[in-house]
Amino acid sequence: MSTPTSRSPDAKSAAPAGSSPQIITDGPQLHAHLARGQLHGAYLVVSAYQGDRGKNDEKLGADPQSLNLAAKCIEDAALSRGDRTLDYQKYDYADGDYMGLSSAAVGSKHQLIANEVRETSLFGGRRVVTVIHCDDIAFGAAKAKGKKAKEDDGVDPLEALLLTMPAGQGDPPAVLIFVAEHVPRNGRFFKLVCQVGAVVEVAAMTTLTLQNYLEAQGAATRTRIERGVSQKIWDRLGGSDPARLRQTADRLLLDAGPDGTVTLQSVDLTVPLDRDAGAWVLTDAIASDDLQRCVTVLHLLLGHVEPSERDGEVLRILGFLSSHYQLMLQIQAHWALGRSDDETCAQLGLHPFRFKSIAGQLRASRPGRLEQAFATLETLDLMLKSTGMGDRKQATTRWLEQALMCLTRGTPLRLPSSRSIIDAL
Repeated sequence: MSTPTSRSPDAKSAAPAGSSPQIITDGPQLHAHLARGQLHGAYLVVSAYQGDRGKNDEKLGADPQSLNLAAKCIEDAALSRGDRTLDYQKYDYADGDYMGLSSAAVGSKHQLIANEVRETSLFGGRRVVTVIHCDDIAFGAAKAKGKKAKEDDGVDPLEALLLTMPAGQGDPPAVLIFVAEHVPRNGRFFKLVCQVGAVVEVAAMTTLTLQNYLEAQGAATRTRIERGVSQKIWDRLGGSDPARLRQTADRLLLDAGPDGTVTLQSVDLTVPLDRDAGAWVLTDAIASDDLQRCVTVLHLLLGHVEPSERDGEVLRILGFLSSHYQLMLQIQAHWALGRSDDETCAQLGLHPFRFKSIAGQLRASRPGRLEQAFATLETLDLMLKSTGMGDRKQATTRWLEQALMCLTRGTPLRLPSSRSIIDAL
């Protein structure tokens, strides 16, 4: 599904002086561009720019299937006069084992891609190479490792290839397609693709686009969609992973069947609550100072456990928050020693995606908030394990709510003067 998107303001500044980048919206605009028969030598298929989002807001992306379908439209147009089996190659940038080379270094990946683009078949037509999962693409192995580039690093082979491509539309002998969910728009890679080719923006997955997708797909089989279904899916999955959202929506449509209805109740019954993802959403909401979102996610997490298990779930959330802020403190300590992101991630043994999420929250946090968070969690731990709590069923939840309010506002959590927490509240 495609929806119109506005041109990104920073994309204009990404192009060199005297030129303007061509931003093409997936859907009718992309089809019209390809129908003209004039192609660029390079394309970047990426999630539409979200210009109205704050620096601490969740970065929304298009689902992989939509990104790949947009890339396939370009592939089909470029391969229309040749043989797909001879002229087409597809690689995964995130996979270092596919290359058949001795090293998985960035330079080796880029050399392979450049070599494949330059290869042509005597019996084929235009050469087309698609590279997926290009979110972390960077020119130069030293830069990609988080180190400063040296003078003897040489020219990156992929950068050199793009620099040789003629700018503008025409009849290029080869078409190189990059597919990524997110690419830094102030980076050299994005700027160079804008200089020689075009950017194809695919609508990011939001609750609105997910609801529209459900209704559009359901219309073909007369399947009705209750209002609010997309928000319910979003909350139960604990975030905006576009691949999971799309797969869940497709499964709900299949379960409802022709002339059926996707209801809020069916979402409750068939979409499992992702508690770990929900806990991650809590930390994102805290980093964004979004108290309403914190409380909503908290009650979603607590609303699907038995009353006898509620204390245990509250303590589990407390444990997750404590572990999360401990990791933030460790990352901060490694940075203070001058270690790069890659070195810090390796030292702590974290998955790169998890490290990137925590590091982003740490960079966005205001001075003193990390220390304040530890003080709040220490007080919360003392209160939850106190012997004078009164009605634990109510007190544990209410004190966790109070702690989340303090974490989002940066205010201290005060111990009550009385022994009973219920009296204090």
